[in-house]
Amino acid sequence: MRQQIKRVQIIIIAVLVIVISSLHYITKIDYAHYHIFYLQIYFLPLVLAAFWFGLRGGVITSFSISALYIPELIMEWQAFSSEDFNRILVILLFNLVGPGLGFLSDRGKAEEKAKMAAEHIAREQAESADRIKSDFLSIVSHELRTPLVSIIGFNDLLLDGVAGKLSEEQADALKKIGNNSKKLLELINAILEFSRLEAESVEIKEIKVSDLLKEIESETKSLISETGLNFVWNTVPDLPLHRTNPAKLKVVIKNLINNAVKFTEKGSVTVDVNKSDGGIEISVSDTGIGIAQENLPVIFEPFRQIENPLTRRRGGVGLGLYIVKKLVEILGGTIQVESEVGKGSTFHVWIPTRRT
Repeated sequence: MRQQIKRVQIIIIAVLVIVISSLHYITKIDYAHYHIFYLQIYFLPLVLAAFWFGLRGGVITSFSISALYIPELIMEWQAFSSEDFNRILVILLFNLVGPGLGFLSDRGKAEEKAKMAAEHIAREQAESADRIKSDFLSIVSHELRTPLVSIIGFNDLLLDGVAGKLSEEQADALKKIGNNSKKLLELINAILEFSRLEAESVEIKEIKVSDLLKEIESETKSLISETGLNFVWNTVPDLPLHRTNPAKLKVVIKNLINNAVKFTEKGSVTVDVNKSDGGIEISVSDTGIGIAQENLPVIFEPFRQIENPLTRRRGGVGLGLYIVKKLVEILGGTIQVESEVGKGSTFHVWIPTRRT
């Protein structure tokens, strides 16, 4: 394609040079060489050649014009009259302008090429740094999570009395250890998911949404029992088969449920799933503290948390909703939020039925 364009450009320049030079021989007008119209027309192929082909194009074109111009100069020679000097100056002008413009064009292209190369190197370095950071976070998170899961498991066994009956003080201490370990595990999982957001490809599978929701309901039973909140699951029967990434969709729903629980001290958390416009809409509602309207634009930003007593008490790093938004976008969906301070929040996630 580039070669074809180059050939067309060469033909255009050659035709212009021949046609413009021929005008002087065909018209037989004595003042044609000095008329400003002719001089300006001669600069058209010079400028095009210099712009398209640089110094080489400018030199070749200026020499070509001179070669076509010189025969008439010889034929009209008047022994160094003022007209002859003017014609010679015109030829010199052509041979200065063409190479000069070509040199400037080559220099500009070289600078642009160097700039693009520098930007490419900088982009590659930034991407490499991001990969190193993601790999580091992933490795560290894995190494931290493995022993932490064991700590939580053994702590639960001790609370169940496997090693003997516990005093009230011992049980209270183990519960604190368990609660803080689970918070730390939640934080590590969030960081791990954060590092995976752009590192992993989206594996598309055909799933049954109702089965995925049953898994989530089963996996959140302990959370439901600990909070004392009323959990409601509203799903329509016969939800469509869904081509999507089940693992990422599960993270989206569970993060929204965890977020609802985190900011709801009493009342209920409701999960509604319905068919909607070529996809499904998953809504997670709570009766918690709600979000002020001025804070809604920033809740999906990474490491941003709205200042309130529950945030200070329950901790977190502000990655949950950021991860949700990114995963929803990866799945080809959208997310919206409605909230009122003191009355709770509702997050609406739409995911297309078919993700190619």
